[in-house]
Amino acid sequence: MKIVSLAYGKFPSVSQLHQNFQPGVKRLRVTLDLVDSVEYKNNFSHIYNQLLSIMPTLAKHKCCENWSGRQGSSALAPKLTSGIPIKKMGDMSDYAHLIEHVIIDLQCHIGDMKICSGITCGYQFPKYRFDLFVECNDKKIGVFTANLAVYLIEYLRENQSLPSNSLYLIDLARYLTETRQTRLSSDSLARKLGWKEEIVSWALEKLRELHFFNNSKLSKAKV
Repeated sequence: MKIVSLAYGKFPSVSQLHQNFQPGVKRLRVTLDLVDSVEYKNNFSHIYNQLLSIMPTLAKHKCCENWSGRQGSSALAPKLTSGIPIKKMGDMSDYAHLIEHVIIDLQCHIGDMKICSGITCGYQFPKYRFDLFVECNDKKIGVFTANLAVYLIEYLRENQSLPSNSLYLIDLARYLTETRQTRLSSDSLARKLGWKEEIVSWALEKLRELHFFNNSKLSKAKV
């Protein structure tokens, strides 16, 4: 599972695919490569429930509302799984779709977006490639949340539980976004937040790794 490219723009060609897309709001395009495996299919519910422990608002998402696909087609109409409000196709596209929802949730929490919609599009070839189009008010936050979403889901694919300090990571990203904090020493942040310095150090390093501070790899999109 890896991000192939990221781009930011209006992408008018996908506007008609989702009636909830807001006019004039830019979108982040995340091109993603997945690997199909039985392990993915068997672990979906577990991964979703682990994510729910740090992102409880995932349970409130409205999935495929006002979607413009052919709902009568069994090949295109996702179905709900009991207890999970994110509709599933039963193949590797479910993980691309889950990443889309995690990006949406993280953007709303970290960037304080009030409304955010997205859509997951699969390639005919290669079949393991997907484009996610997610509304995005701030490309810096969009890039970070895309990287974080992939990191969390890939981590859960290999481990039974999330990294122990995952919630601190999300909360620190929100704090730095809200305060526009420029002094990033772990000791001063630890004092301000009342956290242990080793937790702040870990979170800062992970923020750097996931491109919270540097979006230089973001490709330019035609608008």
